[in-house]
Parts: sequence; C-alpha cells; structure tokens
Amino acid sequence: MWETGRTSCISMSSWRCWRRRFRAGVRDTVVLVREFSVPLMLFLATLFFGSWSFQALWNRSQPETISYIEALYDTLTMIFFQSAVEFPGEWYLDIYFFVMPTIGLIFLALGAADFVTLAFNRSLRQAKWEEAVTSTLNDHIIVCGLGRLGLRVVRELVSLDEDIVGIEYKADSPNFTEIRSHNIPILVGDARNAEILDKAGLARAKAIIVCTNDDLMNLQMAARIRERNKTVRLIMRMFDEEFARSIADRFDISAALSASLLAAPAFAGAAIGAEIIQTFKVENRVLVMGRLQVQPGSKLEGVTVQALEIELDLSVILLQSGGTVDVHPGPDVTIRAGDVMAVVADLPAIKRLASQWNRANG
Repeated sequence: MWETGRTSCISMSSWRCWRRRFRAGVRDTVVLVREFSVPLMLFLATLFFGSWSFQALWNRSQPETISYIEALYDTLTMIFFQSAVEFPGEWYLDIYFFVMPTIGLIFLALGAADFVTLAFNRSLRQAKWEEAVTSTLNDHIIVCGLGRLGLRVVRELVSLDEDIVGIEYKADSPNFTEIRSHNIPILVGDARNAEILDKAGLARAKAIIVCTNDDLMNLQMAARIRERNKTVRLIMRMFDEEFARSIADRFDISAALSASLLAAPAFAGAAIGAEIIQTFKVENRVLVMGRLQVQPGSKLEGVTVQALEIELDLSVILLQSGGTVDVHPGPDVTIRAGDVMAVVADLPAIKRLASQWNRANG
C-alpha cells in the first residue's frame, strides 16, 4: 500500500506502477531534503571540512599518510563513537576524538536522525508521501468525497484501470484502507480549498467527480473547481433533480446526477419482477440495464433477438444459453426457455418485457 511505500502493482501495468513509485520517491526525497536543508548542509559542511583538516594535520605529523577518503571515513566513525583509528598522541589530533562526537550529537538534535528515519519509513509522513505520489499523475480522475458512493465510484474506476486521487474531509474514514489498497493516494482536506485542489493535480486532471452527501457543499466545490480549471470534465452528485438540472449549465457541469433519480428505477424494477443491474442517464432520459431469465411457455420463447428489439424498443446486450455467453447476440439468434438475458431500455420497456413477455402462459 502507499502508506508503507510499497505497492502490489496489481491494478495497473507493472512498468507504469514501478515508474510512478520511483518518481514519487524522488520527489518525496527532494521535499524531505528541503525540510531538513539547514541541519543537513551544516552537517555535510562540518563533515567535509573536518575530514580535510584531519587529513592535513595527520599527514603533517604521522609517518603513514592517509587519503582524503580515509580521513572522511575516520571522521565519520568518530562522529558516531566508533573511531577506526587509535589516539595518535598529538593533542591537536586528539581533539577530533572529542569534538566530532559532540558535533554529531548536536546535529542529531537538530533533526538529522529524523531525516534518516523519515527517508526510509514513509508511513511516518503519510500525507507528504501521498502528495508526492499525486504529483506524478497526469490525465487522472479526482474523486471528492469518499463515503459510500465515493467508494463505489472508486471501485468502478479501478476496474477501468484509471489513475485516481481521492479527497476526503474526514481524516478517519473507514474506507481509506480499501482505497489505499488499490494504490490510490488520498488527500485529507476540504475540496473547497484551492490548495487541496492544486495538490490533487486539478490542472492536470481529465475529470473530477464531486459526490459528497451535501448538495450545498458539492455546489461550493463545483464553483471553486471552475475557478481553478475551466475545462476539466466535472461530474457532480445532487439529491435534488430539479436543482441538478438548473445548475448544470450555469457551472458548466458535464453531468449533474441525482442519486435518488438513478436509484428509483432499481426499486421500481424490483417491484415489477425485473432485476435492475445499473441505471444511467443519457441527455434527459434515464435508461436501465435489466436482467431476467426466460420463463418456459412465455412469449419470449422462440422469438428472435431482432424481433424482440423492434417490438419493445430495447437492446439485448447479452444472452446466456446453457454454458454459452453471447455478448451482443446476432439478430437471428432465437431466445429459448431458461436463457438469461441482459437488456438496456427505459423502465416502461423493461416493465412490458417482464410482466407481459416473460410471463408463463396459463
């Protein structure tokens, strides 16, 4: 998972996944170096200057000279109380054995130890690591709101092998574990905040989905998104269908979807005996994908796919007969009892199909 700096690389091509990990690691390390730049620069300056002076004084007083690399190693071991050389006897060299460890302790207190720890354990700076991962993405999709709907949206996008960034206001969402298991970075914050949107890569994203359960918050997010990016594809969840239609053009929203509108056909379909698999909206028309099993003795038995499509104004997109699954069956295929069909149509057509055409005679 991203929180440990590891990834299974399952949901994307291995090469793309590892390339992203490498780029994220480089960018995160650069950010980390900047955070600790002062103690790191002081430490390195002291180390290199100390090594140079130690070499010069050693070679001046000792019969066996040492190279700069050897002096660098000796100085470094002194800093960590593991000297590789014995006391040489000259007071000006002996001073290094006391001064360098003291300098090492000072720089450890200034943050050098924290730098090493954070560099090798990304989980201790989860937010910064996920920002680094996000910075490597282009042409991705941002999902604002990782509640129940947001989680389902993420699952669908993962199945499509899309690059995703999540934004969630609540830092303790129970959905984080599953989402991060798909190698998806999550930014904790308010998507109405321009800084959060910029960190999510709004300028580089191809689409952004706003799907919290608060209509006002969604509207405020949409306004801020349009301020930052005039062209990104914007999809927004709205509970009020009329309100969704009224603001779609005003904010140049690609799709304003009413959750209640799309859920309603599923309930109605269940009431008339059809299993509604999915609902979607095309222009102002809500279509559904329904599934049913052909009953023996019904009007469906013996009818061709073409005849059924013409009669009911629907599309048969799948027909399972026995152990054979035919995606988009041909027009001359005959429907038989026991077959399982998947069709796309509006709800009235689904009703006719289920209540009139798929009812056993007698």
